[in-house]
Amino acid sequence: MFSSKTTQIFFKNIFSSHFITHRILFFQSSNFTLRNFKPNLFQLMPYVNFSPSYHTSSEKSTSPSILSKIIKYNPKQFPSTFFSNLIVTGIILSIPVDLLYTWYQNRCNEYLLNETMEKGTRPQIDIFTEEFVPRPDIVNSLKKIFKPNKYHSCYYMICGEHGTGKTTLTKIASKEVGQGVIYINIPKKFNTLENFGVAFEEAINFTFKEHVAFSKKILSNINDNKIYKEKYGKPPIIIYDNISQLIPKYSDIIDYLQDNAKDNADDGNFISVFVCNENSVPRRMEMRSAWSRAKKPVIEIGDLSEKESMKYLINKRKIKKEEAKKLYELVGGRIVELKEVADDFISGQSFEVIKDSKLIKVEKRFKAAKLLQDQSNYEIGKRLIKVLLDSKEINTDVFREYFKDDKYNEILEANVFTYHPSRDTVTFQSKLTECYIRKNANIFIS
Repeated sequence: MFSSKTTQIFFKNIFSSHFITHRILFFQSSNFTLRNFKPNLFQLMPYVNFSPSYHTSSEKSTSPSILSKIIKYNPKQFPSTFFSNLIVTGIILSIPVDLLYTWYQNRCNEYLLNETMEKGTRPQIDIFTEEFVPRPDIVNSLKKIFKPNKYHSCYYMICGEHGTGKTTLTKIASKEVGQGVIYINIPKKFNTLENFGVAFEEAINFTFKEHVAFSKKILSNINDNKIYKEKYGKPPIIIYDNISQLIPKYSDIIDYLQDNAKDNADDGNFISVFVCNENSVPRRMEMRSAWSRAKKPVIEIGDLSEKESMKYLINKRKIKKEEAKKLYELVGGRIVELKEVADDFISGQSFEVIKDSKLIKVEKRFKAAKLLQDQSNYEIGKRLIKVLLDSKEINTDVFREYFKDDKYNEILEANVFTYHPSRDTVTFQSKLTECYIRKNANIFIS
């Protein structure tokens, strides 16, 4: 596990133009100097207590050459002395081969990256036809972002609540554009920094022993590579999907990625696109100076409209109109919720059973936010809920008047309310949340 200080130092240099492979790092850690290295046996001898022929006579008397060690031997010591020197000599002679292998490996990596940038990573879209709801307007908007002009100088944020389809739509757009688009999917179970390197490996279908070092190499090469831009007249795109997975344990990585996104947008090297949920990442990025280079307003992918939702339930899931209407009124246009209630209904569960099951989950969120009766945030939350029921959304500054300081983040993280960076407003997290409140009107409204 990396310490916080180690993590900061590592990612502070993650985009530097100098890449040192794990083999060269081994030599450096062993006090081996590569600065003036030449694959010459006599230059290597001092590192194993050898003395080259150009040393002074006094040096010869204290540090005999390898030949004198072998020739002027004690017969009793010959086996151990000879084989020890033979092993050391073999190790030294293997160093140029090792460096040649390292150079070859790096050249292969550079070629692979250039080829990837030429073709694009074209991510696979794992979704069944009957579950897919096409949203051509959003896809076309994303495709325009993924085809920047030569002088483009900003980075992007695409955000939306869990289950709105932002990952699927981003994949579709990046696959259709193809050329120059590198799509990186941050693992959902992000436990170590090594996972960050694995994400890059999966993106370009390549396996490397040093995952983190290889991710450094990729980002460094994208940073320094001008060939693609000169050839096609536009910078490449790098998409960081599910970037919210880094919160909170590796939040400093997000800071470095954001700083790098700003610097490379300024220089026109490449354009970064961050895909995330609506709460933690946008709020963190907005507080930093690098936010000045973010494209505004933020691109927000919301729920399906009522028309789109009904079309999905009736045409794709084959649910009768009357029942489809009730399911929509319960969960709204959140595609992941629509899919779940449709699955449950088709499996034979009654609407009332489905409704009770969903509302129990919402109640757990209210409990986590301490908004239930006899909890610390109940009275303040009750006043806010009444305002939101009437106005549907409020300005973020108004929301802060209800929940100040640390409670502001605590309440938003509980997923009862949602922050919308594109409008700088707060609403209920979903239609299901509002449904729970109205069912419990005696607690929250009266």
